[in-house]
Amino acid sequence: YLDSAVFSDVEFVVQSEKYSVSRSIRAHKQFLAMRNEVFGTMFFGSLPEKDKVHITDLHPCGFFGLLKYIYCGACLPDSFEEAIYIREAADKYLVPELVTVCSKYIAEHLTADRVCPLIDCLATTDIERIDDAALRMLRNDALAVLNAESFVDSHDTTVEAVLNVVCGVPESCVFLAIRRWAEEKCRKSLSSGETPVEVDAVLRPFLPKLRFLALTPLEYVKGPGSWNLLKSNEDFAILRNIIVRGSVPLPSWVCTDDTARSQFRELFASKPLPTTGSLSKEAETTGRALEESGDKKQ
Repeated sequence: YLDSAVFSDVEFVVQSEKYSVSRSIRAHKQFLAMRNEVFGTMFFGSLPEKDKVHITDLHPCGFFGLLKYIYCGACLPDSFEEAIYIREAADKYLVPELVTVCSKYIAEHLTADRVCPLIDCLATTDIERIDDAALRMLRNDALAVLNAESFVDSHDTTVEAVLNVVCGVPESCVFLAIRRWAEEKCRKSLSSGETPVEVDAVLRPFLPKLRFLALTPLEYVKGPGSWNLLKSNEDFAILRNIIVRGSVPLPSWVCTDDTARSQFRELFASKPLPTTGSLSKEAETTGRALEESGDKKQ
């Protein structure tokens, strides 16, 4: 019935602002309401939706995968990207079993070049929201992640998350990777006709995350010290402190951690999935939020 749209009484127009694809999907209000409490509140709550619902924050593939699971009770992603999209939809509509299925698929198919696209989709710097498999790869195979082509295409939030976690790699490699990312971002701004940005302007917000004092004098002089990135007094103070710690005051933004990125500094734990019994109140809240948020147009 989902594929044929027979007896359907609602149309979902999935046109995300984040993804450049759209799709119209016909479905059945009562069936969705019986199988999912968020849809129940959406269609039969105090502010019920009408016959057309606009979804602007999910990928069409992910939303269709969610509906397929609700209709059939099973949904095996066909690709890594699809698993990310479906999990995003399942998380929003409070379907923990589907979240688990997708998370397992993601963990089993995660590679170094897929770590950053995964974090891009999560759009977070909150370590607890990032998959354990991705955190392990940032710890155990950090150089491969930093050297992957996907890293230079990453969102700002992803780069920040990576800098918060990455370890087991020389700091000089971290500097080179983030410079490549900044240069690519500047190149894209030029080719897209946007206002041009300079590499130093792109890099400066991330400088406090970088461990200048973990570099050797030679690494600094050949690396960031030669990039015309810093003011002369900042350059002088950092190099002096690399050679002799505390010899002169450092700029306030400089990270004073001079240890190698050899281990995690914090314990990272995944957030537990909600139990079935806890879903009712959360589903009602989510359903009402969807009604009122404006992510659907009457």
